[in-house]
Amino acid sequence: MNIFKKGRLSDKDIHKWLVELRPHAYIPESGFAVSVILRASLAGEEDYYFAGVNVENIDHRLSTHGEEGAIAAMITALGNQAKIVELWAMGAPLNLKSGDNSPYAEACATCCGKCRQQIAGFAANDAKVHYVSLNGKVETTTVGAFLPEAFRLPVSAEKPKRSGAASGNAEKNLLRKGPLTEAEIESWLKSLEPVNFISGVSQSIVLELDNGFYVAGTRVEEAAFIDISVIQAAVAIAVGTFGTFKIMGVWVYTNRKGASGKLPLSALQVLLSFTKDVSLPLHYLDGVNIMVKDALVDAGGL
Repeated sequence: MNIFKKGRLSDKDIHKWLVELRPHAYIPESGFAVSVILRASLAGEEDYYFAGVNVENIDHRLSTHGEEGAIAAMITALGNQAKIVELWAMGAPLNLKSGDNSPYAEACATCCGKCRQQIAGFAANDAKVHYVSLNGKVETTTVGAFLPEAFRLPVSAEKPKRSGAASGNAEKNLLRKGPLTEAEIESWLKSLEPVNFISGVSQSIVLELDNGFYVAGTRVEEAAFIDISVIQAAVAIAVGTFGTFKIMGVWVYTNRKGASGKLPLSALQVLLSFTKDVSLPLHYLDGVNIMVKDALVDAGGL
């Protein structure tokens, strides 16, 4: 499943893609699949599309919503200057199919308050948001209507312009086929552009999967401190793309001077949903070399 597409899509294309994404949602807790597609703009082009699905965790606060997965893919692929132009969301129990005679197949699930805040950080008030039912019904609103007087920090409009995550590398920034050398992973990690306008700390991650692919993710800070962590970003991108997989290795780059940038315990909790190997190697980039600092069994801390 490709979670990135370039070029204008029709309403029919969007509905088909939303439905196709549903089986990839990781929903052991609720059985309720959410799939999201957003259209993004960068440097005058407005036909970048990114998709996401919900990724649940037994610690519910560590779950990633479909909207967050799509936002994580957008920022990882395009960098911190990308904006949301339009968004589509679909939510329904996974056991339902298009055409089913069920009120849940007809109903349009709306974005939760947390995701409305996340979307508002990257979209103008007049950006359209479409709630799409499994059977094709569409209800449309705007960011300004679903979150009046959205909380935004003035500094969020002053993010520094960078050029590392060029639009021409969008798919390559998200996903690469292995094997990769450590030098290639290091270059990839350093090329990504997090949204870090509050802390100024850049952090990015690359996961090696058991299917031979590597996926990346980068930190997405939010004005109300409901950030998308690097591990949530990368796992959401991997789940949206592959559905099922196991994580075989982890590489983390943090530019915080004087600190190791080790993953917090919350990140390790997310990792445990996708690996049973407590000896999973965690590699931390110290600014000079990539080296193994820890294994999952004894890692954790900032």
